[in-house]
Amino acid sequence: MFRLNLSYGAADFIVDPAGQWWFLEVNPCGQWDWIQGATGQPIAAAIADELQGVTI
Repeated sequence: MFRLNLSYGAADFIVDPAGQWWFLEVNPCGQWDWIQGATGQPIAAAIADELQGVTI
C-alpha cells in the first residue's frame, strides 16, 4: 500500500491445495460492501475516516 501510495486497497489472495497463500493483486476500488453486510461492521465509515485522516 505504501509503495503504491494507496490509502485503501482490497487485496486478493488464493490458497492452493497445499495450503500455501498466494497474493494476486491489490485493487484500489476493491469490493468490501458484502463483508460489511454480512458482519455488520462499519467498513464504509472506517474507510471514509482513513481517507479524511480522522484519528481516534
